[in-house]
Amino acid sequence: MSAPYGGPMSTIPPLLLERLVESLRDGVLVVDSEHRILHANAPARTLLQLPEEPVGLRMEESVADYRVSLLVDGCLSSGTAAERELSDPLDVRHILAQAVPVVDPVTSTAVEVLVILRDETRVRRLETVRRDFVANVSHELRTPVAAIQLLVETLLGGALDERAVAHEFVSRIGLEVAHMGQMVAELIELSTIESGRLSLRMEPTPVTELVAAAERLRPLADERRLQLRYEVDPTTPHVFGDGTRLGQVVRNLVHNAIKFTQPGGSITVSARRAEDDGDMVELTVTDTGCGIAADDLRRVFERFYKADRSRRREGEGSGLGLAIARHTVEAHGGRIAVESTPGRGASFVVLLPAFRGAGTMTTGRRRG
Repeated sequence: MSAPYGGPMSTIPPLLLERLVESLRDGVLVVDSEHRILHANAPARTLLQLPEEPVGLRMEESVADYRVSLLVDGCLSSGTAAERELSDPLDVRHILAQAVPVVDPVTSTAVEVLVILRDETRVRRLETVRRDFVANVSHELRTPVAAIQLLVETLLGGALDERAVAHEFVSRIGLEVAHMGQMVAELIELSTIESGRLSLRMEPTPVTELVAAAERLRPLADERRLQLRYEVDPTTPHVFGDGTRLGQVVRNLVHNAIKFTQPGGSITVSARRAEDDGDMVELTVTDTGCGIAADDLRRVFERFYKADRSRRREGEGSGLGLAIARHTVEAHGGRIAVESTPGRGASFVVLLPAFRGAGTMTTGRRRG
């Protein structure tokens, strides 16, 4: 690649200039006035799906996206810079193409076009996540706030004079406030985990301790007429991890199972050494509930995602529990997955590193 017409780039040795262009993250495409490709770095070849050696080929023969040719045509004819967004019909990839004319100082006409291609797919996805996050938080807060407002207005409208009614309404206000408080606490916890600032006290932890963490939810299970059972292989080694954090993971999974299991059903928390990897411990929470549709399986660990909303009991859950569980497990070097058949329950499987030696340590897991 050379710098034409004695411009400021012409003082850079051609080999160095080519290496500089090849090292860029953005795609760089140089085309002449007859639409022949003069240079295309690796990102440009990838984004435009060009052959490995595209130099000399006409754009019409090698570039599948006709919009690039239109952009180059417009730049050549007008002699001015232009840009165009190249998004595929399925919104899978977003590319911003910017065309800059290379003008011959003698004829004052554009003889070549420099096209910069920037892949903005990740930025767009992050924008979508941010919008969805704000929308979901707003929705989750709007419901309890509206309920509290209605209850307060009713109380002020005369219900305060009726002691029993007033007591019931104040109790309901307390429940709504508790729900909002739980959601705020989970948002803070999830933010801490996702930012890499989660502090873990890594130590050998008996699996019986993790399984027993679900016992806190037995009163709720009894209220729903659900059996809560434990199955622990006595030969299962200790887990190397933060017992408090991992106990919360178990409770999140069990609480999720309680929400979606009908009265008379059962929830089983089990632990054993993983069959496929002896260095891992397998914790499983299995329920006999309504199950999860195939389309929802890949999304259940997304924050605020709630599969089968029609079966969800009103006022329960923030949609953050499974997201927190996934991030906590991954912070321990483990994995979490779910298997389910609609109408036949679901099984959440957690794989965690087994304890293999002596020692206790605290990790901050901070990104530097």
